[in-house]
Amino acid sequence: MFVRVLGPFEVEGDDGLISVAGASQRAVLALLALRAGQPVGVSELIDALWPEDPPRSARNTLQSHVARLRARLGAPTVITHEPAGYCLHIPREAVDALRFESLLRAGDNRAGDNRAGGNGASADAEAVSLWRGIPLPEFPGEPFRGIAARLTTLYRHALIRHVRTLDPMIAADRLRETADADPCWEDGAVEMATALAAAGCRGEALDTLRRHCDAVIERLGLDPSERVRGAQQSLLRDRPPPAEPAARDLALRVPLRYSSFLGRESERRQLEHLLDDPDPGLVSVVGPGGVGKTRLVAETVRARPGVAWVDAADVREADFLHAVAVGVGARMAPHDVPLAVIAEAAARHPVVVLDNCEHVLGAAAELAEALRGVRVVVTSQESLRADGERVLRLGPLSPEAAGRLFCERARVPSSGAVGEIVERLDLMPLAIELAAVQAGALGVDELAARLDDRLDLLNRGRRGADPRHRTLRAVVEWSFALLDDASARLLRRLAVFAGGFTVAAAEAVTADEWLPRTRIAGLLAGLVDRSLVVRHGAGRFRLLETVRAYALEQAGAGLAAGPVRHAAAEFTGILQRHATAMAAAAEELDARMRGADQASAVRDIDALLPDLRLAHARGDAAVRIRLAAAMYRYGYRCQQYEVLAWGRSVEADAPGVSAAVRADALAAAATHAWGRGDLAEARRLATAADPPGAPAHEVLGDVALVECDAATALAHYRAMGGEPLARVSGMTGEALVLAWSGRGAAAVAVASAAVELADGTGNPGARAEARYGLGEALGDLDPEAALLLLAEAETLAGTVDDRLFQAASGSAAVAIRSRHGDPAVALAAFRDVLRLWRRAGNDTLRAAALRNLVVLLARVGEDETAVLLDAALPQAAVYPAEAARLDRARAAAAERLGAGRVAEVARRGALLGAARVTEEAARAIDAALARVRHQ
Repeated sequence: MFVRVLGPFEVEGDDGLISVAGASQRAVLALLALRAGQPVGVSELIDALWPEDPPRSARNTLQSHVARLRARLGAPTVITHEPAGYCLHIPREAVDALRFESLLRAGDNRAGDNRAGGNGASADAEAVSLWRGIPLPEFPGEPFRGIAARLTTLYRHALIRHVRTLDPMIAADRLRETADADPCWEDGAVEMATALAAAGCRGEALDTLRRHCDAVIERLGLDPSERVRGAQQSLLRDRPPPAEPAARDLALRVPLRYSSFLGRESERRQLEHLLDDPDPGLVSVVGPGGVGKTRLVAETVRARPGVAWVDAADVREADFLHAVAVGVGARMAPHDVPLAVIAEAAARHPVVVLDNCEHVLGAAAELAEALRGVRVVVTSQESLRADGERVLRLGPLSPEAAGRLFCERARVPSSGAVGEIVERLDLMPLAIELAAVQAGALGVDELAARLDDRLDLLNRGRRGADPRHRTLRAVVEWSFALLDDASARLLRRLAVFAGGFTVAAAEAVTADEWLPRTRIAGLLAGLVDRSLVVRHGAGRFRLLETVRAYALEQAGAGLAAGPVRHAAAEFTGILQRHATAMAAAAEELDARMRGADQASAVRDIDALLPDLRLAHARGDAAVRIRLAAAMYRYGYRCQQYEVLAWGRSVEADAPGVSAAVRADALAAAATHAWGRGDLAEARRLATAADPPGAPAHEVLGDVALVECDAATALAHYRAMGGEPLARVSGMTGEALVLAWSGRGAAAVAVASAAVELADGTGNPGARAEARYGLGEALGDLDPEAALLLLAEAETLAGTVDDRLFQAASGSAAVAIRSRHGDPAVALAAFRDVLRLWRRAGNDTLRAAALRNLVVLLARVGEDETAVLLDAALPQAAVYPAEAARLDRARAAAAERLGAGRVAEVARRGALLGAARVTEEAARAIDAALARVRHQ
């Protein structure tokens, strides 16, 4: 069966024309034919038959018409009734109008062949040959009238394209009938005049244009177009009419930016590699808003001809397929299958880019599935999760590239402030470009000082940019607006974390009756896929700082569905849960610090410090005490005086906190005072610990050790019982007291036992501490063995960032070399010791190290600097052996300088501060080494 609607309605069967009686039956068959193979809804058929007022029996009457059609066509199953409506089961090629449109699409896809008479021209010729006149003239109503108008327009475009491949005179004849039937048809009149002029019939060509002008004026009341008037003028001057201007390309061009493209060379190569893969398919470039997805894709595909670019930023999901159809140049009939037509048109483009698809993910994924065999690039904040999708995740720039970008855009030199700005803006290109604009007005330093207000500060983007990219706030608001309520609630709650967090921590802090614990992991995964939460090491996540700032801003109003007061109370509860969870995490990490996995525990504490600070600031008294106690060993060994100071605010009792935990918190505060040189305050705080635990005894022993109170120090160190690590520390302290008091053999025995015990724990810090104690004990008994032990201790301490024993081991080694070796070697090593103590920040032990330098400087003849340092250092008790060495050094310097010069230099030294003392020490070392090398 073949159905013709391009002209009078006809149905042809195997034995010739089939007569279909009755206008209603013919209308039903015509509408079903125009949707061949697809169901037509019952309501649509009823509207076509009775457009004004359908009778009550419309459905029954329609059913009767269909039954008669089945009988007339002689095939009961050719028309079936399905849930979606009635369907005529014939191929699309069996309907002339559908065949006509297929041929036109084929002509579009091979349009470049037309002039050469290739396949595109033959498709147009066949399509034109199907035309028998105005479509469906016996059906004047809708929807037939609209269908006829559209088909007529398509025919006219095809006819013009076809006649351009013909001899000019033949072309004019083929156009004449259609142009005469509608003299207002501008394209036909101009094309016909052009053909006549090319055939040498200039007069007839002018008559054709004149008839068109008259018809436009008389029938439409309009003046002829500029194009028609230009054609008339050309003919009057005996020139061919100007060529028809190129049809407007409805596909959006690849976005063009004139600024340099920085920092994405590696990602660009990765994308080019994916696009050059012999197996075409879907590539999704995924990343947070403002990371530069559009720019990367544009710069990568710009040199490729024929790229179709569809910007979906302002497109609703319901309109997405239409926007893509326009972008790829698809000609879609009202009843076509959109995905099939788009796929056919997209196949003629080397690459199809679907930009900004995060809000149309469902429609984009469906389209991607239909475009198999087409190279499709999608940019989105979230992957489509389509079969065969290859994902290129775009992260922040490298610090170097981010700095270059800011400096180039702001036209400023690189500086520390620039580095701070780009780091605080998460190394995100758009935020950096917005900041660079403001830097011109505010200056770099002022901009850096005001970045806490980034959401309102960075509001001057390019005037021609997408509105979503003109301010930093708009970028984040767009991302938040795409979230469902549960995801948005979780994201706001996650903003209480200052740094990285685990899934378990997120569950502990954010879960409640509104967000059950069982949903947190899935929602978090969704936020990661949307690039609002980023991975931050193995098993850890974090919010970008800009996202966190916006989420915290929104938390008060949007955290709860209830009243604002309830929202504020809920947010307060989240903050308290965060503080409690951080205290528990700190206690767990403190336990890990004491095992073989100390290095990992230290790294995790370093990463958690921003959240521990917030917990200390937000938490109640119990949380603050727990945090200070848990951070004692980390603060002491890693010389982190900030966390040790947390113990200063927890002297009062707190409900739910044991006396032992409170005692350890006080020990942390006492250690802070000891490291800062306030020994009286350290003793007061540690003595308040009741009952004193190992940490309190340790700091009281350290105070007594520095004061050269050997008996008190030994009593406290020997009281450090309990766990093996505490016993190692106590034994090491005991060994130091014995060694510095001149009891070397006893010191070696205790320190050796400490090494054996420490090795049994497998804890690197304990092993370093014990070896340091044994090295000090052997310093004058077996210097070579001592130096080997101290080198091992320094290395072990370095693996776990144990700054205390790394610096102490280095100092001890230098002191031994200064007494038993080449002073030049000792001086060179002392520069590293100064660096270690500067990094450790321990004023008490730094002063002890500098006293060793006084002896060494006097030994190499740097007498004035030796006297200067000796006078600048605070008065302190020293052990007999060290006192004897200092006395010898002072006497030697005085003998060489004279009493008057010594007094003058000592007065100057007494005025030096701690920073100047270290500077003078470093200068003296360099001067002495230079002099020694030239001797």
